[in-house]
Amino acid sequence: MTVLRDEVLSRYALMITGERQRAFVESANRPPLQIDRQYRLLAASKKDDFLYQAFGRVIGPEQSSRTFDFQYWAEYLKCSNVHKARVGPAALRGYSIKPDNLPAKKFVEQAGVGATRFDPFDELVAHVLFWSNAEKQKGWIEYIFLHSSELISAERITQGDIKSKWRWKHHSLDFEIELIQSKAVNFMPTKVKYTSKIPNMPGLFSEATITWKKHRTGKLLPHVVRGATGAPFGPTQQHEHLLFEWRLGDEIDDDFFDNTSADFRLQFTPLFEFYFDTYQKPGGLVTGTPWELPEELTRDPDKPAA
Repeated sequence: MTVLRDEVLSRYALMITGERQRAFVESANRPPLQIDRQYRLLAASKKDDFLYQAFGRVIGPEQSSRTFDFQYWAEYLKCSNVHKARVGPAALRGYSIKPDNLPAKKFVEQAGVGATRFDPFDELVAHVLFWSNAEKQKGWIEYIFLHSSELISAERITQGDIKSKWRWKHHSLDFEIELIQSKAVNFMPTKVKYTSKIPNMPGLFSEATITWKKHRTGKLLPHVVRGATGAPFGPTQQHEHLLFEWRLGDEIDDDFFDNTSADFRLQFTPLFEFYFDTYQKPGGLVTGTPWELPEELTRDPDKPAA
């Protein structure tokens, strides 16, 4: 998995469409269910020292003073020593650029673009709470399973799959991890379960399922990812449902990695046939493609696609 990760992420573009569902206890004094519609855009070219990360939410009339859905984005772009960021709905203003005397980490903090970080391989085997963590998760496959966990057991189960159990302690966290690696997808992980061993946080569980799909290059790539977790205290739960759409290799032209673009989201439009909210003259706001729950996310994960 780490070899695959490093090969794929050396040159790729990825669009993730999904939703996050949060269930709240009655004492929270708010609606019991909140559904956030979201997008993630990720792209990198190791050769060009280029990285782009964006996180977008679709905000409906019930959450704003507007009478229509609109997209609210956080974007971060790095190319060599140039760092850019932008946060907000479609607007006239362009990206802010990191001053030479400001460290990159501080620039990300001040710009408020930490939510853009997402590592499409490492996150899959981490606790679901880390999926929305602003810290970098790159390298967590090795950190969790090769450096900081104790292997408890491993066995062959039905259809040649491997089930292993681990004990992982990280600062104040303490979990037992159950990992299923499927023979059908070259022993990539398909189920990851975290059980809390923290005495006063029994509900801090995490469960994730990963469906893999073969790309035309022959590489197996994460395609549908589902996760659920409990809050540290109380029965509040969070569910994530994500669809990954990849472009690799010669599917991406060299001019895609253009760090001078006034709105880098538009570089994704021809690749994924998707339109984003933009601001144009004359006319003002031009709304993009309406958000829809992808069909792949409505299927029963335990039943194969027809």
